[in-house]
Amino acid sequence: MLANAADNASRREYRPRVVLMGGSRRGVGTTTVALNLAVAMGQRGLRTVLVDADSRGGDLAALCRLNDAPSLADVLAGRSAVADALQAGPGGIHVLAGMGSLERISDYPPETCDPVLGPLRALSDTADWVLIDTGPPCGMPTIRMWHAADLMMLITTADDDSVMDAYAAIKTLYSSKPSGSLATLINAVHDSADGEEVHARLAQACRRFLAFEPATIGSVASDAGIRRAASLGEPFVLTMPTDSVTRQVYRVAGNLCSLPTWHRRAA
Repeated sequence: MLANAADNASRREYRPRVVLMGGSRRGVGTTTVALNLAVAMGQRGLRTVLVDADSRGGDLAALCRLNDAPSLADVLAGRSAVADALQAGPGGIHVLAGMGSLERISDYPPETCDPVLGPLRALSDTADWVLIDTGPPCGMPTIRMWHAADLMMLITTADDDSVMDAYAAIKTLYSSKPSGSLATLINAVHDSADGEEVHARLAQACRRFLAFEPATIGSVASDAGIRRAASLGEPFVLTMPTDSVTRQVYRVAGNLCSLPTWHRRAA
């Protein structure tokens, strides 16, 4: 009996970390960042599952050149188990394909998402990390998933409209007091100074009006090679392994793994 208790405690301790990744608005590169971050983490030896929960945005199945298989829609409808719907993706990751253009996660009741997160958290034999690409955090099912995650990673670009949308998304999320932490990533910046400036603006607004400060996860530069890699159906971290933008993604992966929130939860 004591052995069983110890085994159960061990499984709880080593369950995958669940990170939801959403954009402040459409077109900020959330799917590209999610895919390349997942592959970078896989290349670091971390077992990583990438879930496409953005039915209005990027198609991870196409980007990863996956065959037809059970998708998130099948999981939500009870036609497939999460573990059975996972496919081998690039760079050693596993992918749960998206819902396609005919269905949206918002078409399902909010409570339908709960049985998905449970099995994802139980993938201790398959995953150390689960990254979920949700698109912008809109609609109760998506927001419910954000609130149930360990970390919410909000992705924005440096233009003013995107930054304003990022703050609006943070305000919406925190209005219902989620239990997870929140971090921001600035995508398609000209240089690191741009990213630092946007992080500072968001942090100042959150401190002043919401009484908290999101974690800074880093920034990723704009690079012409990113679009070329996407046209080839390959993550750019694999096609451009020595490029500076790839090093930035690996730096984001390191920052993610070392966030203080993981140490607080393990304590």
